[in-house]
Amino acid sequence: MRIRPVIMMLYVLLVLFCGLVTYAEDRTGEEIFSLKILPLLKQKCFQCHGGGPTDDYKGDYDLTTRAALIRGGESGEPAIVPGRPDESVLIHAVKWDGYEMPPKENDRLTKEQIQNLEVWIALGAPWPSDDVIAEFRKQAWGERVTKEGMLVDTSGGLSEEWTYRRYQAEDIWSFQPVNKSKVPVNIHPVDYFVEMKLNAAKFDLAPKADPRMLLRRATYDLIGLPPTPEETEQFLAAWKDAPDQAWSELLDRLLASPHYGERWGQHWLDVARYADSSGYSNDYERSNAWRYRDYVIRSFNVDKPYDEFIIEQLAGDELAEQSLRERTKDGKQAAAFRRSGSYTEQEAEWLVATGFLRMGPFDNAMVLAPQARQIYLDDVVNSVGQTFLSTTLRCVKCHDHKFDPIPTRDYYRFYAAFATTQMAERRVAFLPEENQSDFEHERA
Repeated sequence: MRIRPVIMMLYVLLVLFCGLVTYAEDRTGEEIFSLKILPLLKQKCFQCHGGGPTDDYKGDYDLTTRAALIRGGESGEPAIVPGRPDESVLIHAVKWDGYEMPPKENDRLTKEQIQNLEVWIALGAPWPSDDVIAEFRKQAWGERVTKEGMLVDTSGGLSEEWTYRRYQAEDIWSFQPVNKSKVPVNIHPVDYFVEMKLNAAKFDLAPKADPRMLLRRATYDLIGLPPTPEETEQFLAAWKDAPDQAWSELLDRLLASPHYGERWGQHWLDVARYADSSGYSNDYERSNAWRYRDYVIRSFNVDKPYDEFIIEQLAGDELAEQSLRERTKDGKQAAAFRRSGSYTEQEAEWLVATGFLRMGPFDNAMVLAPQARQIYLDDVVNSVGQTFLSTTLRCVKCHDHKFDPIPTRDYYRFYAAFATTQMAERRVAFLPEENQSDFEHERA
Protein backbone atom coordinates (compact mmCIF):
# COMPACT_ATOMS: atom_id res chain seq x y z
CA MET A 1 0.00 0.00 0.00
CA ARG A 2 2.93 2.31 0.58
CA ILE A 3 4.62 1.55 -2.73
CA ARG A 4 2.33 3.66 -4.98
CA PRO A 5 2.93 7.01 -3.18
CA VAL A 6 6.67 6.37 -3.35
CA ILE A 7 6.49 5.57 -7.05
CA MET A 8 4.38 8.67 -7.69
CA MET A 9 6.87 10.89 -5.84
CA LEU A 10 9.80 9.39 -7.72
CA TYR A 11 8.02 10.05 -11.01
CA VAL A 12 7.40 13.69 -10.13
CA LEU A 13 11.01 14.16 -9.09
CA LEU A 14 12.19 12.48 -12.27
CA VAL A 15 10.10 14.80 -14.42
CA LEU A 16 11.13 17.92 -12.57
CA PHE A 17 14.84 17.23 -12.22
CA CYS A 18 15.71 15.31 -15.35
CA GLY A 19 14.76 18.23 -17.61
CA LEU A 20 11.57 16.95 -19.22
CA VAL A 21 9.99 20.35 -18.76
CA THR A 22 12.18 23.26 -17.86
CA TYR A 23 9.05 25.37 -17.53
CA ALA A 24 7.92 23.33 -14.53
CA GLU A 25 10.84 24.40 -12.39
CA ASP A 26 9.65 26.37 -9.37
CA ARG A 27 6.06 26.22 -10.64
CA THR A 28 3.06 24.84 -8.82
CA GLY A 29 0.52 22.59 -10.47
CA GLU A 30 -2.08 25.36 -10.31
CA GLU A 31 0.28 27.81 -11.98
CA ILE A 32 1.17 25.35 -14.74
CA PHE A 33 -2.51 24.71 -15.35
CA SER A 34 -3.38 28.42 -15.44
CA LEU A 35 -0.61 29.45 -17.79
CA LYS A 36 -0.07 26.36 -19.94
CA ILE A 37 -2.64 23.61 -19.64
CA LEU A 38 -5.91 25.54 -19.86
CA PRO A 39 -4.79 27.57 -22.92
CA LEU A 40 -3.65 24.31 -24.51
CA LEU A 41 -6.99 22.60 -23.88
CA LYS A 42 -8.84 25.59 -25.31
CA GLN A 43 -6.66 25.67 -28.40
CA LYS A 44 -6.40 21.97 -29.19
CA CYS A 45 -9.30 20.17 -27.48
CA PHE A 46 -12.34 22.31 -26.75
CA GLN A 47 -13.48 22.51 -30.36
CA CYS A 48 -14.49 18.83 -30.18
CA HIS A 49 -14.58 18.19 -26.44
CA GLY A 50 -15.63 21.56 -25.08
CA GLY A 51 -19.37 21.28 -25.49
CA GLY A 52 -20.26 24.67 -26.87
CA PRO A 53 -23.84 25.86 -27.46
CA THR A 54 -25.04 22.35 -28.38
CA ASP A 55 -23.34 20.51 -25.49
CA ASP A 56 -21.98 18.06 -28.05
CA TYR A 57 -18.90 16.20 -26.82
CA LYS A 58 -17.27 13.84 -29.32
CA GLY A 59 -16.77 10.40 -27.82
CA ASP A 60 -18.68 11.70 -24.82
CA TYR A 61 -15.37 13.15 -23.63
CA ASP A 62 -15.86 16.41 -21.73
CA LEU A 63 -12.53 18.14 -21.11
CA THR A 64 -13.91 21.33 -19.58
CA THR A 65 -13.65 20.33 -15.90
CA ARG A 66 -11.36 18.21 -13.73
CA ALA A 67 -14.25 15.97 -12.69
CA ALA A 68 -15.18 15.33 -16.31
CA LEU A 69 -11.58 14.47 -17.17
CA ILE A 70 -11.46 11.94 -14.35
CA ARG A 71 -14.86 10.52 -15.32
CA GLY A 72 -13.79 9.89 -18.92
CA GLY A 73 -15.96 9.23 -21.96
CA GLU A 74 -17.98 6.51 -23.63
CA SER A 75 -15.08 4.03 -23.43
CA GLY A 76 -15.36 4.08 -19.66
CA GLU A 77 -11.70 4.97 -19.22
CA PRO A 78 -10.82 8.15 -17.31
CA ALA A 79 -9.01 10.72 -19.42
CA ILE A 80 -6.57 11.40 -16.60
CA VAL A 81 -5.45 9.60 -13.47
CA PRO A 82 -4.17 12.32 -11.11
CA GLY A 83 -0.61 11.60 -10.05
CA ARG A 84 -0.10 8.92 -12.71
CA PRO A 85 0.42 10.40 -16.17
CA ASP A 86 1.66 7.06 -17.51
CA GLU A 87 -1.80 5.59 -16.81
CA SER A 88 -3.71 8.54 -18.25
CA VAL A 89 -5.48 7.99 -21.56
CA LEU A 90 -5.05 11.67 -22.39
CA ILE A 91 -1.26 11.34 -22.40
CA HIS A 92 -1.37 8.24 -24.62
CA ALA A 93 -3.78 10.01 -26.98
CA VAL A 94 -1.65 13.13 -27.44
CA LYS A 95 1.39 10.90 -28.03
CA TRP A 96 -0.60 9.03 -30.69
CA ASP A 97 -0.15 5.83 -28.71
CA GLY A 98 -3.39 4.00 -29.46
CA TYR A 99 -5.67 7.04 -29.77
CA GLU A 100 -4.55 9.89 -32.04
CA MET A 101 -5.52 13.27 -30.65
CA PRO A 102 -5.70 15.84 -32.07
CA PRO A 103 -6.38 13.73 -35.15
CA LYS A 104 -4.69 15.99 -37.73
CA GLU A 105 -0.94 15.67 -38.18
CA ASN A 106 -0.38 19.42 -38.28
CA ASP A 107 -2.33 19.84 -35.02
CA ARG A 108 -0.24 17.39 -33.02
CA LEU A 109 1.11 18.61 -29.70
CA THR A 110 4.75 19.53 -29.42
CA LYS A 111 7.11 17.66 -27.14
CA GLU A 112 7.05 20.57 -24.70
CA GLN A 113 3.24 20.66 -24.61
CA ILE A 114 3.06 16.93 -23.88
CA GLN A 115 5.64 17.30 -21.14
CA ASN A 116 3.65 20.12 -19.55
CA LEU A 117 0.61 17.83 -19.47
CA GLU A 118 2.65 15.07 -17.86
CA VAL A 119 3.97 17.35 -15.14
CA TRP A 120 0.51 18.76 -14.43
CA ILE A 121 -1.02 15.29 -14.06
CA ALA A 122 1.95 14.12 -11.97
CA LEU A 123 1.33 17.04 -9.62
CA GLY A 124 -2.24 15.88 -9.09
CA ALA A 125 -3.93 17.64 -12.03
CA PRO A 126 -5.17 20.63 -10.01
CA TRP A 127 -7.87 22.78 -11.61
CA PRO A 128 -8.03 26.05 -9.65
CA SER A 129 -10.92 28.50 -9.56
CA ASP A 130 -11.31 31.25 -12.13
CA ASP A 131 -10.10 33.86 -9.60
CA VAL A 132 -6.91 31.92 -8.93
CA ILE A 133 -6.33 31.44 -12.66
CA ALA A 134 -6.82 35.16 -13.26
CA GLU A 135 -4.31 36.02 -10.52
CA PHE A 136 -1.64 33.72 -11.94
CA ARG A 137 -2.14 35.22 -15.40
CA LYS A 138 -2.00 38.76 -14.07
CA GLN A 139 1.33 38.05 -12.41
CA ALA A 140 2.79 36.32 -15.46
CA TRP A 141 1.62 38.98 -17.90
CA GLY A 142 3.14 41.68 -15.70
CA GLU A 143 6.63 40.40 -16.57
CA ARG A 144 7.56 41.82 -19.94
CA VAL A 145 10.59 39.62 -20.55
CA THR A 146 11.08 36.13 -19.15
CA LYS A 147 13.11 33.09 -20.14
CA GLU A 148 10.10 32.01 -22.23
CA GLY A 149 10.21 35.13 -24.36
CA MET A 150 8.96 38.70 -24.51
CA LEU A 151 5.56 40.30 -24.63
CA VAL A 152 4.74 42.65 -27.50
CA ASP A 153 2.29 45.51 -27.09
CA THR A 154 -0.64 45.09 -29.47
CA SER A 155 -4.16 46.47 -29.71
CA GLY A 156 -5.41 43.17 -28.33
CA GLY A 157 -6.32 39.87 -29.93
CA LEU A 158 -9.42 37.71 -29.99
CA SER A 159 -8.25 35.91 -26.85
CA GLU A 160 -6.09 36.78 -23.87
CA GLU A 161 -3.84 33.84 -24.67
CA TRP A 162 -2.99 35.44 -28.01
CA THR A 163 -2.67 38.98 -26.66
CA TYR A 164 -0.22 37.93 -23.97
CA ARG A 165 1.67 35.21 -25.78
CA ARG A 166 5.43 35.49 -25.79
CA TYR A 167 7.86 35.68 -28.68
CA GLN A 168 11.55 35.09 -29.06
CA ALA A 169 13.26 38.37 -29.90
CA GLU A 170 14.97 36.95 -32.99
CA ASP A 171 11.60 35.86 -34.40
CA ILE A 172 10.08 39.35 -34.32
CA TRP A 173 13.12 41.55 -34.82
CA SER A 174 11.28 43.64 -37.43
CA PHE A 175 8.68 44.70 -34.85
CA GLN A 176 11.29 46.06 -32.43
CA PRO A 177 12.67 49.63 -32.37
CA VAL A 178 15.84 50.06 -34.38
CA ASN A 179 18.92 50.17 -32.18
CA LYS A 180 22.06 52.06 -33.10
CA SER A 181 24.93 49.61 -33.30
CA LYS A 182 28.41 50.49 -32.13
CA VAL A 183 30.81 50.60 -35.06
CA PRO A 184 34.56 51.33 -34.96
CA VAL A 185 35.35 54.86 -36.14
CA ASN A 186 38.05 53.76 -38.57
CA ILE A 187 35.77 51.75 -40.87
CA HIS A 188 32.59 52.38 -42.84
CA PRO A 189 29.53 50.79 -41.14
CA VAL A 190 28.64 48.78 -44.26
CA ASP A 191 32.18 47.40 -44.52
CA TYR A 192 32.19 46.59 -40.82
CA PHE A 193 29.02 44.47 -40.94
CA VAL A 194 30.00 42.79 -44.21
CA GLU A 195 33.40 41.85 -42.82
CA MET A 196 31.83 40.60 -39.60
CA LYS A 197 29.57 38.20 -41.52
CA LEU A 198 32.40 37.11 -43.80
CA ASN A 199 34.63 36.37 -40.84
CA ALA A 200 31.86 34.41 -39.14
CA ALA A 201 31.46 32.30 -42.29
CA LYS A 202 35.27 32.05 -42.65
CA PHE A 203 35.19 33.71 -46.06
CA ASP A 204 37.85 36.05 -47.42
CA LEU A 205 37.19 39.40 -49.04
CA ALA A 206 37.02 39.33 -52.82
CA PRO A 207 39.93 41.04 -54.57
CA LYS A 208 39.49 44.72 -55.35
CA ALA A 209 37.78 45.43 -58.66
CA ASP A 210 39.69 47.31 -61.35
CA PRO A 211 38.41 50.73 -62.54
CA ARG A 212 36.72 49.33 -65.63
CA MET A 213 34.78 46.80 -63.52
CA LEU A 214 33.79 49.50 -61.01
CA LEU A 215 32.47 51.65 -63.84
CA ARG A 216 30.35 48.83 -65.26
CA ARG A 217 28.98 47.86 -61.83
CA ALA A 218 28.03 51.42 -60.90
CA THR A 219 26.47 52.17 -64.28
CA TYR A 220 24.41 49.00 -64.46
CA ASP A 221 23.33 49.29 -60.83
CA LEU A 222 22.24 52.92 -60.97
CA ILE A 223 20.83 53.42 -64.46
CA GLY A 224 20.51 49.87 -65.83
CA LEU A 225 22.57 50.66 -68.94
CA PRO A 226 26.16 49.86 -69.92
CA PRO A 227 28.71 52.66 -70.03
CA THR A 228 29.42 54.02 -73.49
CA PRO A 229 32.93 53.80 -74.95
CA GLU A 230 33.34 57.55 -74.47
CA GLU A 231 32.26 57.35 -70.81
CA THR A 232 34.66 54.47 -70.23
CA GLU A 233 37.56 56.37 -71.76
CA GLN A 234 36.81 59.52 -69.73
CA PHE A 235 36.48 57.63 -66.47
CA LEU A 236 39.70 55.66 -66.91
CA ALA A 237 41.59 58.85 -67.69
CA ALA A 238 40.15 60.59 -64.63
CA TRP A 239 40.92 57.55 -62.47
CA LYS A 240 44.62 57.76 -63.31
CA ASP A 241 44.82 61.34 -62.03
CA ALA A 242 42.51 61.18 -58.96
CA PRO A 243 40.70 57.87 -58.27
CA ASP A 244 38.55 59.11 -55.37
CA GLN A 245 37.42 62.20 -57.25
CA ALA A 246 36.72 60.21 -60.40
CA TRP A 247 34.57 57.75 -58.45
CA SER A 248 32.65 60.51 -56.67
CA GLU A 249 31.98 62.41 -59.90
CA LEU A 250 30.84 59.21 -61.61
CA LEU A 251 28.26 58.51 -58.91
CA ASP A 252 27.02 62.12 -58.98
CA ARG A 253 26.58 61.94 -62.76
CA LEU A 254 24.70 58.65 -62.62
CA LEU A 255 22.41 59.79 -59.81
CA ALA A 256 21.61 62.95 -61.80
CA SER A 257 20.70 60.94 -64.89
CA PRO A 258 16.97 60.65 -65.74
CA HIS A 259 17.64 56.95 -66.28
CA TYR A 260 18.28 56.60 -62.54
CA GLY A 261 14.56 57.08 -61.81
CA GLU A 262 13.64 54.68 -64.58
CA ARG A 263 15.97 52.02 -63.21
CA TRP A 264 15.15 52.30 -59.51
CA GLY A 265 11.53 53.29 -59.98
CA GLN A 266 11.07 49.89 -61.59
CA HIS A 267 11.77 48.23 -58.24
CA TRP A 268 9.02 50.25 -56.59
CA LEU A 269 6.61 49.63 -59.45
CA ASP A 270 7.17 45.90 -59.01
CA VAL A 271 6.22 46.20 -55.34
CA ALA A 272 3.20 48.36 -56.19
CA ARG A 273 2.23 45.78 -58.88
CA TYR A 274 2.12 48.35 -61.65
CA ALA A 275 0.23 47.25 -64.76
CA ASP A 276 -1.39 48.94 -67.73
CA SER A 277 -4.43 46.68 -67.47
CA SER A 278 -6.66 45.47 -64.65
CA GLY A 279 -6.07 41.72 -64.88
CA TYR A 280 -8.55 38.86 -64.58
CA SER A 281 -10.35 37.50 -67.64
CA ASN A 282 -11.45 40.84 -69.10
CA ASP A 283 -8.11 42.57 -68.44
CA TYR A 284 -9.47 46.06 -69.14
CA GLU A 285 -6.98 48.70 -70.23
CA ARG A 286 -5.97 51.38 -67.73
CA SER A 287 -5.37 54.21 -70.12
CA ASN A 288 -3.90 56.60 -67.56
CA ALA A 289 -1.86 54.18 -65.45
CA TRP A 290 1.31 55.53 -67.06
CA ARG A 291 0.88 58.76 -65.10
CA TYR A 292 1.46 56.91 -61.83
CA ARG A 293 4.48 55.20 -63.38
CA ASP A 294 5.97 58.54 -64.36
CA TYR A 295 5.19 59.98 -60.92
CA VAL A 296 7.33 57.24 -59.36
CA ILE A 297 10.17 57.90 -61.80
CA ARG A 298 10.06 61.64 -61.09
CA SER A 299 10.04 61.02 -57.34
CA PHE A 300 13.23 58.99 -57.55
CA ASN A 301 14.91 61.51 -59.81
CA VAL A 302 14.20 64.47 -57.50
CA ASP A 303 15.19 62.42 -54.43
CA LYS A 304 11.79 62.90 -52.80
CA PRO A 305 11.86 62.13 -49.04
CA TYR A 306 10.45 58.68 -48.37
CA ASP A 307 7.86 59.89 -45.85
CA GLU A 308 6.43 62.30 -48.43
CA PHE A 309 6.50 59.54 -51.03
CA ILE A 310 4.38 57.31 -48.78
CA ILE A 311 1.90 60.00 -47.74
CA GLU A 312 1.27 61.11 -51.31
CA GLN A 313 0.45 57.59 -52.47
CA LEU A 314 -1.85 56.79 -49.56
CA ALA A 315 -3.53 60.17 -49.07
CA GLY A 316 -2.67 62.32 -52.06
CA ASP A 317 -6.35 63.03 -52.72
CA GLU A 318 -6.73 64.34 -49.17
CA LEU A 319 -3.71 66.62 -49.61
CA ALA A 320 -5.10 67.96 -52.88
CA GLU A 321 -8.56 68.51 -51.39
CA GLN A 322 -7.16 70.39 -48.41
CA SER A 323 -5.03 72.58 -50.67
CA LEU A 324 -8.01 73.28 -52.94
CA ARG A 325 -10.21 74.37 -50.03
CA GLU A 326 -7.50 76.60 -48.60
CA ARG A 327 -6.90 78.49 -51.85
CA THR A 328 -10.54 78.89 -52.88
CA LYS A 329 -12.15 79.65 -49.48
CA ASP A 330 -15.44 78.91 -51.22
CA GLY A 331 -17.18 75.54 -51.36
CA LYS A 332 -18.96 76.27 -54.66
CA GLN A 333 -15.79 77.48 -56.32
CA ALA A 334 -13.90 74.46 -55.03
CA ALA A 335 -16.58 72.18 -56.48
CA ALA A 336 -16.34 73.96 -59.84
CA PHE A 337 -12.56 73.63 -59.85
CA ARG A 338 -12.93 69.97 -58.99
CA ARG A 339 -15.29 69.34 -61.92
CA SER A 340 -13.09 71.19 -64.38
CA GLY A 341 -9.85 69.74 -63.07
CA SER A 342 -8.42 73.17 -62.28
CA TYR A 343 -5.72 71.92 -59.97
CA THR A 344 -2.29 73.37 -59.38
CA GLU A 345 0.69 71.32 -60.51
CA GLN A 346 1.33 70.21 -56.93
CA GLU A 347 -2.31 69.20 -56.43
CA ALA A 348 -2.26 67.28 -59.71
CA GLU A 349 0.92 65.50 -58.61
CA TRP A 350 -0.75 64.43 -55.36
CA LEU A 351 -3.80 63.08 -57.17
CA VAL A 352 -1.72 61.13 -59.65
CA ALA A 353 0.23 59.60 -56.74
CA THR A 354 -2.91 57.91 -55.43
CA GLY A 355 -2.77 55.67 -58.48
CA PHE A 356 -0.95 53.34 -56.09
CA LEU A 357 -4.35 52.40 -54.66
CA ARG A 358 -5.56 51.33 -58.12
CA MET A 359 -2.63 49.14 -59.10
CA GLY A 360 -4.14 45.86 -57.87
CA PRO A 361 -6.22 43.58 -60.13
CA PHE A 362 -9.87 44.53 -60.41
CA ASP A 363 -12.89 43.28 -62.33
CA ASN A 364 -16.55 43.94 -61.52
CA ALA A 365 -17.93 42.14 -64.55
CA MET A 366 -17.91 38.61 -63.13
CA VAL A 367 -19.07 39.39 -59.58
CA LEU A 368 -21.68 41.61 -57.97
CA ALA A 369 -20.61 45.20 -57.37
CA PRO A 370 -20.67 44.99 -53.53
CA GLN A 371 -18.55 41.85 -53.64
CA ALA A 372 -16.13 43.41 -56.11
CA ARG A 373 -15.72 46.37 -53.78
CA GLN A 374 -14.93 44.14 -50.80
CA ILE A 375 -12.35 42.26 -52.88
CA TYR A 376 -10.82 45.59 -53.87
CA LEU A 377 -10.60 46.89 -50.29
CA ASP A 378 -9.12 43.62 -49.09
CA ASP A 379 -6.50 43.88 -51.81
CA VAL A 380 -5.67 47.47 -50.83
CA VAL A 381 -5.23 46.56 -47.16
CA ASN A 382 -2.98 43.62 -47.97
CA SER A 383 -1.00 45.64 -50.50
CA VAL A 384 -0.37 48.42 -47.97
CA GLY A 385 0.86 45.83 -45.47
CA GLN A 386 3.19 44.18 -47.96
CA THR A 387 4.50 47.44 -49.42
CA PHE A 388 5.02 49.58 -46.35
CA LEU A 389 5.24 47.04 -43.51
CA SER A 390 6.84 44.12 -45.38
CA THR A 391 4.21 41.75 -44.02
CA THR A 392 0.96 40.35 -45.32
CA LEU A 393 -2.29 41.34 -43.63
CA ARG A 394 -4.63 38.95 -45.41
CA CYS A 395 -4.14 36.25 -42.76
CA VAL A 396 -5.50 38.46 -39.99
CA LYS A 397 -8.76 39.09 -41.82
CA CYS A 398 -10.19 35.95 -40.20
CA HIS A 399 -7.98 35.35 -37.16
CA ASP A 400 -5.15 36.83 -35.16
CA HIS A 401 -1.84 36.20 -36.88
CA LYS A 402 -0.37 32.78 -36.17
CA PHE A 403 3.24 33.98 -36.05
CA ASP A 404 3.43 37.78 -35.94
CA PRO A 405 2.02 40.13 -33.28
CA ILE A 406 -0.76 41.42 -35.55
CA PRO A 407 -4.35 41.03 -34.28
CA THR A 408 -7.49 40.82 -36.39
CA ARG A 409 -8.69 44.18 -35.12
CA ASP A 410 -5.71 45.86 -36.81
CA TYR A 411 -6.79 44.47 -40.18
CA TYR A 412 -10.20 46.08 -39.80
CA ARG A 413 -8.67 49.32 -38.61
CA PHE A 414 -6.69 49.42 -41.84
CA TYR A 415 -9.86 48.46 -43.68
CA ALA A 416 -11.81 51.29 -42.04
CA ALA A 417 -9.16 53.80 -43.11
CA PHE A 418 -9.76 52.91 -46.77
CA ALA A 419 -13.47 52.07 -46.56
CA THR A 420 -14.49 55.54 -47.79
CA THR A 421 -12.22 55.27 -50.82
CA GLN A 422 -14.23 55.31 -54.04
CA MET A 423 -12.99 54.50 -57.51
CA ALA A 424 -13.50 57.47 -59.82
CA GLU A 425 -12.12 59.08 -62.93
CA ARG A 426 -10.70 62.45 -61.86
CA ARG A 427 -10.16 65.24 -64.37
CA VAL A 428 -6.54 66.26 -63.83
CA ALA A 429 -4.65 68.32 -66.41
CA PHE A 430 -1.36 66.99 -67.70
CA LEU A 431 1.72 68.24 -65.95
CA PRO A 432 4.42 69.99 -68.00
CA GLU A 433 6.52 66.83 -67.76
CA GLU A 434 3.61 64.82 -69.18
CA ASN A 435 2.35 67.18 -71.87
CA GLN A 436 2.79 65.97 -75.43
CA SER A 437 3.89 69.41 -76.62
CA ASP A 438 6.57 69.40 -73.94
CA PHE A 439 7.76 66.04 -75.25
CA GLU A 440 8.01 67.57 -78.70
CA HIS A 441 9.95 70.53 -77.24
CA GLU A 442 12.40 68.21 -75.52
CA ARG A 443 12.74 66.16 -78.68
CA ALA A 444 13.56 69.27 -80.68
